[in-house]
Parts: sequence; C-alpha cells; structure tokens
Amino acid sequence: MWIKLSAGFLFILGGMFCGFSMADRLKKGVDFCRSAERILNICESEIRSKNSDVYSIVRRLKSEKLKMDISFESLPECYSYETDFREQWSESFLKLSCFDNEELDIMLSLGSILGTTDAEGQLRGIDDIRTRVEQLYKKRQGEYDRKGKLYRSVGVLSGAAIGIMII
Repeated sequence: MWIKLSAGFLFILGGMFCGFSMADRLKKGVDFCRSAERILNICESEIRSKNSDVYSIVRRLKSEKLKMDISFESLPECYSYETDFREQWSESFLKLSCFDNEELDIMLSLGSILGTTDAEGQLRGIDDIRTRVEQLYKKRQGEYDRKGKLYRSVGVLSGAAIGIMII
C-alpha cells in the first residue's frame, strides 16, 4: 500500500515538474526580450552620449550583468585587422542553441548595425530593432499569460490522474 502511495505521489510530482518546466520555457522567451531591451538601451546610450565605437560598447556589455545565456567575453575589446567584429558577433550567437530564429535574427541584426554607419544611422537601426523586440515581447508575454498557467495546471492534474490510477 505504501509503495502505491509513494508511486502515486511521485507521479504527481513528475507531472507538476513537467508543467512548471514547460511554463518556464515560455518565461525564458519573455526574459530574452527584457535582456534584449536592456542591451539596446546600453548600445543607444553609449552611441548617443559618448559617440562610442563598437569596442567601447562591447566593454560596457561585458561589465553589465545580463540575464541572458550568452557571454560577451569572446568579443574583441579593441580593433585588430585580423578579426572581424561582425563575424565574431555572429559566431558568438550562432554557436548557442538556446535562441529561436526570431531571437537570433534580432541579435544578429544588432551586430550588423553596430559600427557600420554614423551615430544617427546606428540609432535609427537600434530603434527599428527595438520595435521588433517590443512586438516579440508582446507576443511572448501573451503566450506566457495564456499558456503558462495552463501548462502548470495540466501538469499537476495529469500527474494527479496518473497517481490516482496507480493507487
């Protein structure tokens, strides 16, 4: 009898864990948008206030604590004729599998804009990317609000149903 109760309880916990895990995956999409907005704000402030080059921006990004699954440590901090900044920016994002296509496209677009035109051109490009991030944020937040609670509830209920069948 105790074995069946223990097994039932474990299935309830397993279902709950599954549901919370799926809801957490949706939350990561929302967190990406917040971090991307912060990166855009940093880039914009560096360009607007100091007219910084890409290497100054990279140094600033390295010093910030971002809630993102990427490290800016592999990016160069000063110019070298041997390294291409855009290539290294792309490689640092392409080697990660935690981003979906929309997120990857946003980050690659930012890397291709930085340092390519004058300050006003870069700021216009950042505003365009910010618009895309805001649209993605609304979409991801809507998905999280709609599906997150559903995943958590269904996980617990399915675990409870299997647990009851075991008992």
